[in-house]
Amino acid sequence: MRRHLERKIALAALGVVAVVCAAPVIADPSPGHDTKLKIQTPPMLCEIGSDDDTPGVGPNVVCQGSFAQTSSDNDQALVTASGQFSYRTANIGVGYDHPPFGTVLPGQTFNVQGWTIEAGGDGVRFTHVATGHGMLIGADTTVNPF
Repeated sequence: MRRHLERKIALAALGVVAVVCAAPVIADPSPGHDTKLKIQTPPMLCEIGSDDDTPGVGPNVVCQGSFAQTSSDNDQALVTASGQFSYRTANIGVGYDHPPFGTVLPGQTFNVQGWTIEAGGDGVRFTHVATGHGMLIGADTTVNPF
C-alpha cells in the first residue's frame, strides 16, 4: 500500500514538473510569425515577434496593458532586439487563427523566438538572447528598457 502511494506521488510530481517546464506554446521562428502570451504579473498580453520583414523592426516584443510612465492612450510597450523602445497605441491582433495564448506565471522562464522571458513576483523580463537588449516590466507597471 505504501509503495503504491509513493508511486502515485512520484507520478504526480513528474506531471507537475512537465507542466511547469513546458514551453507555453509552440513558437514558429520564421519571418512573419509570433507567439502570444498572457502574463500574470503584471496582467497583460504580450506578442513575441520573429524577424519580421514587415513592419521592418526585426525581432520584437510588444506588451499591451496599462503602464505607469505614459498616458493611458499608449497601451503598448514595444522593444526590438536592437534596443529600440517606444510606447504606442494599438491592439494585439487576436482576430485571426493562431495557437492559444500561453500563460506565463511567476517563477517560470521560457525561451521563445530568440527571447528569454523570466517571470517573477516583481514583474517580467524580456531579453533578446543574441543582443542582450530587452525590457523589464515591473509588477507596478513601470517599464525599464535595456
